[in-house]
Amino acid sequence: MIINKLRCVKSSLQTILVTNDRYSDKSATLETFEKTGDVWERVFPPMNAVLGKNGFTCNKIEGDGKSPIGVYKLQTCFGKYPNPSTLLPYRQTTENDTWVDDVDSLYYNTWQVNPAYGRWSSGEVLRPEDGVYYDYSIVINYNTADRIPGRGSAIFLHIWEGPDVPTFGCIAVEYDNLLKIIRWLNPSSNPIIIQGPMNEVLRW
Repeated sequence: MIINKLRCVKSSLQTILVTNDRYSDKSATLETFEKTGDVWERVFPPMNAVLGKNGFTCNKIEGDGKSPIGVYKLQTCFGKYPNPSTLLPYRQTTENDTWVDDVDSLYYNTWQVNPAYGRWSSGEVLRPEDGVYYDYSIVINYNTADRIPGRGSAIFLHIWEGPDVPTFGCIAVEYDNLLKIIRWLNPSSNPIIIQGPMNEVLRW
């Protein structure tokens, strides 16, 4: 299995791998692996996934419609409904919750609660009035530590709007598949997501 070839998994015991053939591809394959002892095993059958409308990038810029390549931790999740039995820290959203994407705000790429009172001028609505994409979501810890302005914000693993509908930079899968993943992840297993074109990922 490919998971045995990757050095970047390090101390993770639960790994999600999202790969495609070319940077420009809008679709990908999502695979799930878990390590018991020294042995990696596949958890669920490979899943279809969609990426940003402009594919993958190694130089993410706010608003470019691309999904960042790399290795990122998965530590928290959120959703419109009560906890769906996930072990990850879970937060139920309200109509006032937003993920700030204003590059000039001190709160860039953080979860905040409206009203903004001038602290930010724009943000991703976390409980939209229509669509199911944020019914449940897992936060991909991209640009969440140093939070470099303009390097991208609100990157999640969430529910897709359809197999042919790309995102604006997130990774998305079918509703039932997202629920399987969110219920499987365990913070004690240091879960991570590895995402990028296959030829790049094999170098890590």
